Amino acid sequence: PPPYLEPEAALELRGALDCLACAVLLSAHNLLAAALCALLCALLCAAALLPAGVALGLGFLCHSKFLHAQVAPCKAHLHDAGSTALLVLGFTLLLPLLVLGLAAFCRLARRLQLGYCLLPYSLAVYRNLPASHYHQAGWCCSRMPTQGDKIWV
Repeated sequence: PPPYLEPEAALELRGALDCLACAVLLSAHNLLAAALCALLCALLCAAALLPAGVALGLGFLCHSKFLHAQVAPCKAHLHDAGSTALLVLGFTLLLPLLVLGLAAFCRLARRLQLGYCLLPYSLAVYRNLPASHYHQAGWCCSRMPTQGDKIWV
């Protein structure tokens, strides 16, 4: 049968100008990947914090000491006590909802394997670097657990 694992080619150093150009391109690639991950994190956290934002917005809008709003729903349904309750509820929900948003981002990042989007700078130094040298580098772990390893969940 043919060999399934090809022997790895010898690593070849790049020239100085080639190394510099490749390092600039890798930096731009990593900055773009990090910016997209930060945008995804911001979107998920904003979606998770939406209920707390609505409660805080209504609480500040309808309380008489803040904006003196004369909006019909505020006059009909929410007095100062209800507005204060909305403010307390909104501030109380901020931290748990933020944790849920960050957990959703971590789960999505792990599912989409976003850690593989970040490339190491050894690609700028060496030519013919096989994928096995840099596909094990992720954001959290340098290797996948084996069957004997124990993981805290």
